[in-house]
Amino acid sequence: MVGIIMAAGVVATVMIGESKSNKQENPDYFRNTGRKWMSLTGIYAIGLAVAAICLIIFVDR
Repeated sequence: MVGIIMAAGVVATVMIGESKSNKQENPDYFRNTGRKWMSLTGIYAIGLAVAAICLIIFVDR
């Protein structure tokens, strides 16, 4: 379930970032994209790790 929610978040993030209205309102959005993707990847990696730890703790009870 956590994986599905995280996957939906990734899809939504990419859809918003690539939307036509976002590009028109903020033309500087595509500057420093590597740094932005690294931040997002880190957030998702931490979230996945926390979810895995919680799942392991929950299953071991």
